[in-house]
Amino acid sequence: MKGCASAAKVRVIIPPSLFTADGTDHSQDPNTWDTCDLHWPRFRDAAARNGHDVADITGDLARLAAGFAGWTVFRSDSGRLYASPPVNGPAQGVTVDAWLAGPLRAQMAALDLTAH
Repeated sequence: MKGCASAAKVRVIIPPSLFTADGTDHSQDPNTWDTCDLHWPRFRDAAARNGHDVADITGDLARLAAGFAGWTVFRSDSGRLYASPPVNGPAQGVTVDAWLAGPLRAQMAALDLTAH
């Protein structure tokens, strides 16, 4: 599959198709799809709107927040994740963001290290 040529940020794992009504052999359909920041929001919304579960296997947002005491961690309406370090801390005023918990954790850890 040819994408938009920007760096992939999310890998979508596609389960085998059980759809047979179109008479097409789906055994050769791709089982992964890599997407960039530009295309992920619309793809995620379309998948969720059509009844598919959208799960982040890189980490759990609640566990991420618990591992960084004092940080504010939240998900926007569009599904993007944000985190800000504690107020009055050395990195106050900085916010990091990502589409998945794993990359957000890496950014938070890097910011936490540079603040100390």
